[in-house]
Amino acid sequence: MINIKKYILLLLFSISCFSFSAVNNTYKERMRDFIKELRNNTNKEKIIITQNGNELYLKKGKIDNKFFAVTNGTTQESLYYGDELRFNVPTPKGLKNELLELTVPIRKKGKPVFVINYGKGKKKREFLKKEDLKTKFVSELLPSFNADKLYETIKDYNDEDINSLNEVKNFLCFLNSENFSDIDEYYQALKNTNYDLLLIEVSYKNTFFTKEQIEDLKIKNNGGKRIVIAYLSIGEAEDYRFYWNKKWNKKKPNWIIKESENWEGNYIVKYWSPEWKDIIKEYQKKLDEIGVDGYLLDTIDTYRYFEENYKGTVIN
Repeated sequence: MINIKKYILLLLFSISCFSFSAVNNTYKERMRDFIKELRNNTNKEKIIITQNGNELYLKKGKIDNKFFAVTNGTTQESLYYGDELRFNVPTPKGLKNELLELTVPIRKKGKPVFVINYGKGKKKREFLKKEDLKTKFVSELLPSFNADKLYETIKDYNDEDINSLNEVKNFLCFLNSENFSDIDEYYQALKNTNYDLLLIEVSYKNTFFTKEQIEDLKIKNNGGKRIVIAYLSIGEAEDYRFYWNKKWNKKKPNWIIKESENWEGNYIVKYWSPEWKDIIKEYQKKLDEIGVDGYLLDTIDTYRYFEENYKGTVIN
């Protein structure tokens, strides 16, 4: 005979689990939709690389083919070194394996995976080189969490023409230009390098590189062609960007949630808000005008904040 009370409890538990899962999927789906909108907001030749948030590529443990087709590559920070802002410290084995479970299927499906680690030392670079042979990832070891320094690559430089992400053998991730005296000094420093791929901030104190400068940066110092990708944060607003309204310092719009705990001046946003989407699309248009090859979409994993802080609730 069925225990009615037990049956009801199990039913309620199942409904609760289903509801929680549906809510979490809603926040992920909103981010997927936003990235799809950015894809449709530009020409099909533009390259889109996502930063972290690789759960977006999977549904029920399998590659989501519809979303997979939207982007051209992805990254994973701190896969091997630098988890939780602990410079030069190996990422815990459990977390590393979780991240590999997300990224390995993406690579096997044919999408390039660029790994950004934080640390220093020849031994670590040699380790990353060996790991890349197994995974077919492209890894680098950054000497600063601020991504404000040039560094020695894991794989040697080359003078080959790089026409697609799958041809990239090394890359520069440089997202903070404040150490330079002006934009021209910053431009010249980048121009004099031989990285295959530049994942870079393309402005200096809200002055952007010119279209001519971007075209020059697409040629390595040794003469080979390379790819230039512009940084674009879509899950957090930054109070040092040209779009920031000074009125927000006193009263922020309702789509700005709170300041990031890790980065001063960065604010978690309701990334599905029409107002925020318009701001990002205008930023995207500005990047297109100066001729970058595409965008590095950062803070796409902001959906996790909403999953963790609005459990069981979908907010507008």
